[in-house]
Amino acid sequence: METVSPNRQEPTPEFDIRCRETFSRWERGELPFPQALDALSGLRNDAAERGYPADRGRVEMLIGVLEGYGGDLDASLRHFERAREFFEQAGNQTRALSAVLNLGEIYRLKGDFTRARQFFHTVRDAAARLGVMATEATAIANEGLMLLSMGHSDEARALLTHGRVLAGQITEDEEERLSLLCVIEHGLASACVHSKNLQQAWPHAQTALALAHQIDQPLVLGMAYRAMGEVLTELMLAADAQSGGNTAADETGPLFAGDPDEYFHAANSAFEGIKAEGEIAQTMYTQGRSLSSRGRDLAAARKLQQALVIFTRLGMSDDAAKAAQAQMDALSRANP
Repeated sequence: METVSPNRQEPTPEFDIRCRETFSRWERGELPFPQALDALSGLRNDAAERGYPADRGRVEMLIGVLEGYGGDLDASLRHFERAREFFEQAGNQTRALSAVLNLGEIYRLKGDFTRARQFFHTVRDAAARLGVMATEATAIANEGLMLLSMGHSDEARALLTHGRVLAGQITEDEEERLSLLCVIEHGLASACVHSKNLQQAWPHAQTALALAHQIDQPLVLGMAYRAMGEVLTELMLAADAQSGGNTAADETGPLFAGDPDEYFHAANSAFEGIKAEGEIAQTMYTQGRSLSSRGRDLAAARKLQQALVIFTRLGMSDDAAKAAQAQMDALSRANP
């Protein structure tokens, strides 16, 4: 159980509601990204005028999340650093830890895995000590996703499975619990694909999609659709190899008649609605790999080039390098 400092500040209820309503409208796709950013910037100015550290940290945190999904990773880092400073001034260790966790996530996206892991471990240990299970579970899950990016699928599965156990025990916030479980199931589906364990990959993808529909927010829906496309690609390839051309559509009963591209299109449609550029690029990359594995190397190269351009612009260096290599491989097969 967390030890609460008697001097700890929390965001004022009215201000917190205004922040959450603005952010939630963006999450649901009801408020376009520029308007959401403008609204939160206005709340930031209001908090600065009043000089209440917990309110200032709260709005900096949400702007950081928004900027991160919008693709301005450097701006996101600055906002998370400010959030941490304000929460430390407020004596709020729990919220300061959340800011540190988000710093680690941005460094993961930038491909600085060493620094990201340091942040994740710091947060994981401190959250366990304070008894903040949601933050501990998220730190573990984020490190698992990082290991997946690094190609360590077995280690990633172990961490994601541990994170899933902890996430299932979250009682304070049902939406947070479901969202984290959805992200974890999406990660487990990808990890199983990478380790060629397709029998487990499909149930994870189905669970992720069911949770995403329950939450009904574009971000998690996009992740779940992408996982379905990735898993379905491998199921179809495996079925083709075994039966000489039949797809896995009848066996799995997928939503879009067995076509992975329909899932990828649905994913990017969801991400485009909230301007989640990094996720858009990740989906293009995953679809490009899928197209290449299905023998459509020229189409794959075009899709991978689109992903490469976005990754490079966003400063996601590790992902850009992977997209460039995958594109070269596709072109070499298309033009032997």
